[in-house]
Amino acid sequence: MYTIGILQLTQNLDDAVHGFKAELTERGIHAEFHYLNADGNIDQLAKLANQLAEKEVDLIFACSTPAAAAAVKLTQDIPVVFTPVFDPIGANLVLSMTEPGGKATGVAGMVKAEDKLNFINRLLPAIQKIGMLYHTEDSNAIVEVANFRKLNNPKVQFIEIPIKEAEDLSNLPDILPNDLDALFLPIGKIIEDNFATIVYYTDTLEIPIIASHAPNIPDGALAGLVANHYQLGKECAVKATQILKGASPSQIPVDTVKTPEIWLNQFTAENLGISFSEDLKEEATEVFE
Repeated sequence: MYTIGILQLTQNLDDAVHGFKAELTERGIHAEFHYLNADGNIDQLAKLANQLAEKEVDLIFACSTPAAAAAVKLTQDIPVVFTPVFDPIGANLVLSMTEPGGKATGVAGMVKAEDKLNFINRLLPAIQKIGMLYHTEDSNAIVEVANFRKLNNPKVQFIEIPIKEAEDLSNLPDILPNDLDALFLPIGKIIEDNFATIVYYTDTLEIPIIASHAPNIPDGALAGLVANHYQLGKECAVKATQILKGASPSQIPVDTVKTPEIWLNQFTAENLGISFSEDLKEEATEVFE
């Protein structure tokens, strides 16, 4: 029997853990799991990672970029499988996506900017100006904004709306351009934690929100193209199985989100006078009433 450590920053990624365990069982991998959660406290992750190392685990499944970073920094040569890390190269977890080159591999959780823009165009065909509200100190948000900057679409203008701290959101009515067709929210903890404030102001201004954080959609965003964390966990289990059977993580490519899901909020759409196309509703994984 194998011994596997699970290191999480928060419980938000429990679906990934469930998918990971289910796929390992499906593949005939029997393991004892040691589950440690930092409850959102990044400073605790190094200590928790050391606790897993002391248990001499065969592998660590790390959920989130900070958890993966803590696991990779261990001096012990313990393989790491991570998700849903947005930028594995920028986080210094791997040398490249095709040849990680170290003791970590996994599945990146960022849905491609091109896919998101195509989705936004389907969602709101007449859209011309999209605001991007993001926290300037959030590494994941910075990566996603940079990816959108690279898109070359003459029909759509992206207007960056950076904030330095959560308190800046109380000034949202003053900092939002008055001619936005929609507001896009890159992934980011400050934005996600204060989503209720954002949706309060955008509802007043009748600006639809396209979210990257799936739980924001039932809470009032119009829609989002999001990763299925359960599926990411299953894909990570495939890589974990290879490692447990002798493969080196340095040679196992890092994958990206293959089949993002469409989530729609019908209630929000009706309040904003927006109609979803029939094909979009048929393709949607979730439609919140």
